[in-house]
Amino acid sequence: MKIDGYRPAQDTEATDASRRTGADQDVKRSGAERPAASKSDRVEVSEGAQLLAKAINATNQAPAVRTELVERMRQKLHAGEIGNDSTRLADRIIDDLLNR
Repeated sequence: MKIDGYRPAQDTEATDASRRTGADQDVKRSGAERPAASKSDRVEVSEGAQLLAKAINATNQAPAVRTELVERMRQKLHAGEIGNDSTRLADRIIDDLLNR
């Protein structure tokens, strides 16, 4: 059996946290180290983030299931009006979404 001389402290996470807390308190006590608050701070949101927010909002406002549309599509499927040409169906779905 080999015994190494290394034996970590029982609660290293708590010890590290207390060290960080002490260092944080030293910084807080010294107000000179803090930068002055700027009155010109601003936040810019990218166009992608704005579009995502709009999409999420639209999704949250839409009804969970549009039963009238489901029934209408079910009737078209049984009549053979849809489901025969998946490429055409995909194009029409995309066109419908873009025209909203």
